[in-house]
Amino acid sequence: MKRIVPFLVGSAVAVSLAAAAFAQSSTPAGSDPSAAPAASSPAPATPPPDASAVPATAPASTAEAAKAPASNPAIDRVKERGMKISAKQKAEVDKKIDDIEKAIETESTTKGDAEVAGRVAAEFGVTPDALIAERSKYGRGWGELVVGRTLAANAKTDATLDDLFTMRSQGVGWASIAAGLDLKLADVVTAVKSEQQVAMGVEKGDGKPAMIATAAAPKTKADSKSVAKGEVKASASDAGVGGGVDLNKATGK
Repeated sequence: MKRIVPFLVGSAVAVSLAAAAFAQSSTPAGSDPSAAPAASSPAPATPPPDASAVPATAPASTAEAAKAPASNPAIDRVKERGMKISAKQKAEVDKKIDDIEKAIETESTTKGDAEVAGRVAAEFGVTPDALIAERSKYGRGWGELVVGRTLAANAKTDATLDDLFTMRSQGVGWASIAAGLDLKLADVVTAVKSEQQVAMGVEKGDGKPAMIATAAAPKTKADSKSVAKGEVKASASDAGVGGGVDLNKATGK
């Protein structure tokens, strides 16, 4: 019995030492076995999307309306009237005016801007500096400036020189603009040719831009009489033969 007790005590000590050795070998180097394991930081909570939030984006129609230029009644009226002339008329008049513009541009290239500005300024009653400023403002050549000022001086509407060049920047031709200003197209070409002579130094400006007749109005008194006679004859024709109208008396014959 006495031998058994020491044996049991020795076995218990050996088991304790073995357990301690095993625990030490399973602990990572440099770590404190007594330290509590570090708690992992929880992921930051992401707030749920607010279903009531609406992106601050203007409707497409509103955005387009904001970009669209404001309507100009004077320009709208000119465009509307200008659309009534035929494509053939537009092409013919635009071609003739384009040739005039090119001739004036060639002159300005040869003689210089100051020379052409001085000639044209005297015709339109402004200073050369004012014309040079306008040319820069509109971004157009001398030929177009001469055409624009000639039409503006004869305009039968409230459209301004600014309006004319706004339409040009929108791609509207001079023929359509002139027709929209209620000007006779044949006279437009003649008047612009006259101003070309001034710009090129062939004629001297007199401070009176070439005149252009109204498209709907007769040009001379003789034309007025012809129109009146035609109206009387038409009335007599409508009344029928023996309708009580003496054509000779009505027409002054």
